[in-house]
Amino acid sequence: MFATGGSTIIFGLAIQSLLAYTLLPEGRGSFALCVVFAGVLSILFTPGAREGAKYFAMTKQAIVSECVGGALMICLVGGALAVALAVPFVHSDIAFFHKAETRSFYLALALVPVMAFSGAMEYQLAGLRRFGVLALFTLVHVAVNILVLLVLIWVGRLGVDGAVVAVIGAHGCTVVLCAWYLRRHHGLVPINPFRAVSARIVGYGLRFHPAGIGGALEMSAGVLILGLFASAAEIGLFATASALVFRLRIISDAVGNALLPRIAGSGRPELTTLCLRVVSCGTVAAILAILLISTPLVRILFSDAFLPTVPLLWIMAPGVLAYACAGILGTYFKGIGRPGICSWAVSLGLAVNLIAIPAFYPALGVSAAAWGLTLGMICRLVLLAAAFARATRMRWFSIWLPRLGDAVSFWRASRTVLGHRSLSQQNL
Repeated sequence: MFATGGSTIIFGLAIQSLLAYTLLPEGRGSFALCVVFAGVLSILFTPGAREGAKYFAMTKQAIVSECVGGALMICLVGGALAVALAVPFVHSDIAFFHKAETRSFYLALALVPVMAFSGAMEYQLAGLRRFGVLALFTLVHVAVNILVLLVLIWVGRLGVDGAVVAVIGAHGCTVVLCAWYLRRHHGLVPINPFRAVSARIVGYGLRFHPAGIGGALEMSAGVLILGLFASAAEIGLFATASALVFRLRIISDAVGNALLPRIAGSGRPELTTLCLRVVSCGTVAAILAILLISTPLVRILFSDAFLPTVPLLWIMAPGVLAYACAGILGTYFKGIGRPGICSWAVSLGLAVNLIAIPAFYPALGVSAAAWGLTLGMICRLVLLAAAFARATRMRWFSIWLPRLGDAVSFWRASRTVLGHRSLSQQNL
C-alpha cells in the first residue's frame, strides 16, 4: 500500500501541477471550492456507507453483497437529498457560491453520489484486506484523472468545469473496477438494499458519523471558511499547499488500512503502538525532506505564482504529523467498536479550527487557515492519546518511546515485502 501510495503521490503531484499551470491561483481556488463542496456533502449525507459497510464486512456479520447493497442505497438516497438541499444555496447570495461559475457547482453536485459510492467500494476492498488490488485501482484512478484532465483542460480548454468532470470520471472508473473485482472474487450479486443489514450499517455509521463529518470538514475547513471572505486566489494558494503537504498522509493511511482488519474485534494495543511509532518516525522524515526543498519544489511544480504557499507548508507541517498519529489511534478505537471516541476527537479539532481561522484572518491573512488546521489536528491527537492511554492503561511514555523491537519489526516486514516481490517477478 505504501509503495503504491508513493506512485500515487507522483501522479497526484502531476495533477496538482497541471491544475496550477492551467488554472492559476484564482481558477485553482474555484476548483477547490467545487470539489470540497461535493466532498463534504458526500460525507454529510451518507452515514455508514463507508465505515459501517466496511465494519460489517470485516467482522463477517454480513456478506459482501449485503454491505455493498446497503452502501449503494445510502449513497443514492443521501446523494439525492444532498443535491435537493444544495441547489437553493448555489443560487443564493452567499459569497462562497460566487467564487466559481454556477455550472461548475452543478457539476460538483453530480459528483456527490459518485464520490460517496466510490469511497464505499474502496473501503470494502480495504476491509477484505485486498490491499494489492486496492493499490492497483488507486493508481488507475489517478491515471484516469490526469488523462481526462489533459484532454479537457490542456486540449479542450474547459478550465474548472473540465477539472470537475475529470474527478467524476476517475471516481466512476473506481466504482466499475471495484464492482468487477468483488463480483468475480467475492460473489457480489444484486441484492435488495433495504434489508435489515442496511439499518445496522446506518446504525454503526451514525455512531461514527460525527467523526466522518468532522474529518471531512477538518481537512476542508480552511477552503470552506476562506470561501466566505477571502479571494479565489488566496483559496487557491491554501488549497495547493494543503494538497502538497497532506500527500504525506499516505504513510498513516497505508499502515492504518493494514492494521484495522487485524485488530477488528480484539484491539491489540501493542501492535497499535508499534504502528504509531513507525508512522511517527516515517512522517517526520518525509516532512523534513519536503520542507528543506520547499521553495524550488513549489517553483518547479506550481510556478512562481504559488511561491506564497511555502510559509504555509512550514505552518502545516506539525499538523500533518498530528494527523498521521491521530489516524493510527483512531484506527484502534474503530477496531474495538468504539467509533464515538473518534467523533469526539475530530469534533474538538474541528471546533478549534473553525474558531481559529476567522479569529486570526484579520491579522494573518491566508496563514490563518494553516494555523487553524495545525492547532485543530494537535488538539485532536491529544484527546485520542489520552483516551488510548486510559483504555489500555498504558503509560504515555511507553506509547511514544521508540524501542529496539520497532526497528526489528520494520526490518522483518521489509524483508517480507521484498521477498513477495522477488517471488512475483520470478513467476512472471
